[in-house]
Amino acid sequence: MRKIFLACPYSHADEKVVHERFLACNKVAAKIAESGNVIFSQVTMSHPINLVLEKTEKANIGKMWAPIDAVFLDAMSELIILDLEGWDKSAGIQREIEFYKGRDQRVSLWSEVAGEFN
Repeated sequence: MRKIFLACPYSHADEKVVHERFLACNKVAAKIAESGNVIFSQVTMSHPINLVLEKTEKANIGKMWAPIDAVFLDAMSELIILDLEGWDKSAGIQREIEFYKGRDQRVSLWSEVAGEFN
């Protein structure tokens, strides 16, 4: 059983794009879960919470999630990146790649490994 941290670009000026990314992430997370693997999808978890935050300014949301993400980064053994437009420009995804590569753990793009989850 694989333990996968699913990364996905999230932030965007257009809230419709943010929501579409959330839905795409959920679809991939479901496919991975149905394949019998362990999945943590940060966007799946954080997006509904971000919508109801009352005390945290939008600019500080990433800082709020950083220590929470660190727990899950450490618990999972590989990173899969949902390679939607903008994934390669995401500072968060770059940090996650560095984390897993620094531990000599697998880093993959979803477009390259989707067939492994049938």
